[in-house]
This record gives sequence, structure tokens and C-alpha cells, in this order.
Amino acid sequence: MSVDWNGIVGTAFVPYFLLLLGCSNSDEELVAVAESDKSPVQQIENGRFQYSEQGEILHVLTASILRRVENGTAEKSEDLVEVLDGFELFLGGDEDNYEAHMQAQTGWLDEKNLRLIAQDQVVLRNLSGDILETEYLVWAEDSNRVWTNRPVMITSKNGILYGEGLESDARFENYRILRPSGEIVLEGMEMDHP
Repeated sequence: MSVDWNGIVGTAFVPYFLLLLGCSNSDEELVAVAESDKSPVQQIENGRFQYSEQGEILHVLTASILRRVENGTAEKSEDLVEVLDGFELFLGGDEDNYEAHMQAQTGWLDEKNLRLIAQDQVVLRNLSGDILETEYLVWAEDSNRVWTNRPVMITSKNGILYGEGLESDARFENYRILRPSGEIVLEGMEMDHP
């Protein structure tokens, strides 16, 4: 009995070869990926991350696009999540029951350290109705605080405060503007205009 190995090998490799031909990228796509400092590992559209501890929801992050990118080396991975096209972060609970609510257009989430850098049209609201507006804000879960070194505007029932730089607890209840600016009218004091 003789076996025709040429026919068997040829038959086995034809489908594999056709599969390889069907899966190709353009040179431009390959160069763009090769030159990129950050290679996307995973992308989630209309995503929702829920962080909980012992069954209690601590924070919820919803975003139009969540793109995991890998920085670092083979010895030390530094995965980050790029947050694009708008997001919301509910602090101290979920979408229906929370202590503070942050919105921004873009940002970066370091999942290992639970630190979020929010950028572009950042708005943080507390339960009292105070509203912080800035272009850059960092939230750190481990210290339960937010901060920025950029210009800020805070709108509250008492008026509008301006300044540069801010430190606050994550619930935005106890905050301090680092370099306040503008006019501040104290209760009981009226401004005289000539």
C-alpha cells in the first residue's frame, strides 16, 4: 500500500494558505501600530465598570469608549484605560444613589491604583448642589480626594468662586481653592459702589 503524501500535504495546506491570504493588514496599519507607544489591548464601547467591596458598590464608571492600553515592559506591566467620548463617575454608590458625580470628555484610569485623571469639560457635583468646573481633575480612591492645579470655578447657593488649583475630599464637601481670585462678598458686608 502506498500513500500519496503530496496530495495529502497539498490538501491540508490549501485552506490554511487561503485563510492567511484573507487576513491581511495594509502597510499603513502595520506601521501605525508598530510606531505607537501604546498598543490597544481591548476596547469597550458603552461600557460600565462597577467597583465594590464586600458586596457594597463604591463607584461606577460609565463611558462611551474604554480603551485598555499597555504601557511598561514585560517585567512590569502598567495597563491603563483610556476613557474617550464622554464619561461619568458616580462616587460613593451607583447611578441611583451616590455621594458625588463627575463628568468629563476624556481621561485616563489607572485600575491598579484606582486613580482617574479627568480632562476636557470636567464637572463635579456634590449632594448639596455645589458644582466644580475645570479642565483637569485627578481623583484618587485610596486617599478619597480630588485635586487640580488648573483654573476652577465653583458655583454654589452662595455664589460663584474662581481660582487656580483645588484640593477636596472625593465627595466635594470640604474643598479649598489654592489661589482664589475675584470678588468675594462676605455675609453682612455689602459692597459700596461709588
